Amino acid sequence: MPKLSKKAITRMTIMVFVMAAISMTLFSCSTYCAQGQQTYVDMSQAELHQLKEPEDNAPAAIVHTTLGDITAVLYPDEAPNYVAQFTRLAEEGYYDGTYVFQVENGVYFSAGSPDATGSISGTQSASAEENVVRETSADLWPFRGAFCAPTTGRDTSFWKNLFGEAEDYVGTRFLVCDTIEFDDAIKAEMEEMDESAKEVSDAFLEKGGIPNYAQQMTIFAQAYGEESFATIDAITDVAVKAADEKSGYTAPVEDILIESIEITTWAEAQSD
Repeated sequence: MPKLSKKAITRMTIMVFVMAAISMTLFSCSTYCAQGQQTYVDMSQAELHQLKEPEDNAPAAIVHTTLGDITAVLYPDEAPNYVAQFTRLAEEGYYDGTYVFQVENGVYFSAGSPDATGSISGTQSASAEENVVRETSADLWPFRGAFCAPTTGRDTSFWKNLFGEAEDYVGTRFLVCDTIEFDDAIKAEMEEMDESAKEVSDAFLEKGGIPNYAQQMTIFAQAYGEESFATIDAITDVAVKAADEKSGYTAPVEDILIESIEITTWAEAQSD
């Protein structure tokens, strides 16, 4: 899982990632992003779904944690394979009693591991659930409150690599974005970006998030509501342990658990 520190964010880093994710006319209004291979995302018809009020019948998940609830809308049209898996595992109780195993204070937390260290066994890592092909969309970005499935593996087949067809994989664990710190210098840089990047850059400046993760992960859900963001803040504000020597994760000093994940609709979630 990627680890990102506020101190590691620089103006150049922000510019590189956002402008790598949002091209000008070079690729005919398409997004270019590289993580071991080139991925093109057509921006010509892009809609930023996370900035819209959810439809009543939109599928949703209520994540019950020991520090509060997070209600998120799911995006099966943009991430069909991952949403299908997440929904099935949640309904089967897979996530019940799993851990928040990594916290980068103020920036994000990672969760969904049956082990407090965030590790998975060799048998698990070879399972279909840990090898879901990564799905990216021009309609979804790592804004504050985004649920992301980080890239955990890659098809290293010689022929697929040779022809640029290698696939990246994501697994059962997921990451929830809070936000980097957008200081005045970063804001100024982002405000001066090309018009093709304006809608996305403006959304990052308004909503917060982690621009460095743009088009690098499967984004499958978005949190909404004051309670949800209060819970996200509470989790990312906890005291953490020293980084684990093997994984590098900075786990919470006190265990934070996902008690259960309830799959429902947006309208039903609001009536609870």
